[in-house]
Amino acid sequence: MNTKLKLTALFTFVLFAVAFFAPKGETQTQVETAGQKFKSIKVLNDMPADQMGKVMNMMSASLGVDCKFCHASNDADYEKEGFEHKDMARTMLKMTFDLNKNFFNGRPEINCNTCHKGISHPQPSFPLAPATPPVPRPAQPATKPTIDELLAKYEESLGGKANLAKVTSRHIKAQRLEPDGKTTEAEEVWTKGFKTIAQTTYGNYVVSEIYDGTNAMKLGNKEKLDLKADELEQIKRDAQVFANPNLKAIYPTMDVRFLEKLDGKDVWLILATTADKKRERIYLDANTGLLVRRVATSPTVLGNFAYQVDYADYKDFGGVKVPTTIKFAVPHIYWTRKVLEVKNNVTIDDAKFKF
Repeated sequence: MNTKLKLTALFTFVLFAVAFFAPKGETQTQVETAGQKFKSIKVLNDMPADQMGKVMNMMSASLGVDCKFCHASNDADYEKEGFEHKDMARTMLKMTFDLNKNFFNGRPEINCNTCHKGISHPQPSFPLAPATPPVPRPAQPATKPTIDELLAKYEESLGGKANLAKVTSRHIKAQRLEPDGKTTEAEEVWTKGFKTIAQTTYGNYVVSEIYDGTNAMKLGNKEKLDLKADELEQIKRDAQVFANPNLKAIYPTMDVRFLEKLDGKDVWLILATTADKKRERIYLDANTGLLVRRVATSPTVLGNFAYQVDYADYKDFGGVKVPTTIKFAVPHIYWTRKVLEVKNNVTIDDAKFKF
């Protein structure tokens, strides 16, 4: 994939827009619909326009195809008509919406992946082998640990309060690994408290994700990129969560639910809620105490759009552990950050985080 197309793909997932119904006498905020913003829309007319990128990614992931399966090409010329798969996709969407309306009270219980499961043409056949039983949930302890106990274990597993307090800044050299397992781009990350800047270099094009401790922004060669609110929120959350033991500062409300299995390991599922009521799922390794996964979702007409981050291969750098394999995933887009070098307590000018 060339740099232009790769970067276009990175910025496709977008925010679910919500209509705010104001009390009488106040102005009601109107949400721009897909039918108002885009041409050649015949089924998704009433969908909030900001969901378009998410829904297209979810459809691509469900069928295991890319844009040119339904559209003329991958060059952003998406409005041409006369393509069989595009017309069939419209028919399938109508069927999906009708099923959800008539059998699930309008809830998006049925979506493309219900039948396709990663293939473009579902086969009308039945399995001949015995079904694989689901992975059983681990035996639950008589008494669940409290969130304070789990977070204390997490802090200790990262290196302990004393060692963590010594680290005030970091300079990280890394590689971004693409899904083909071969293509890589150079990355550098600077952190100072919660402030973070992560730069990825694609040839002569440098993408910078910046969080200044309050606000987030994404730049392409120092020009501001137009991101939606949930994309900015995830830049912020990635900066806040990375190797940070004080998760309660990010999620004032944390509810320990139960033990689950994740990649063969017992993990504690925690429902975590930010101060502005954004809910995410956090998974802590029951044995090591380390953070292994974070999942955030946004609702769409086809169900929840997930943003998932997996943390693995923790290594010790100056008495503090840092995850050196970080996998990011949204529907149809996947990438991995491989940390190569970590230097603690480097001098970083605060101006670096300004935008």
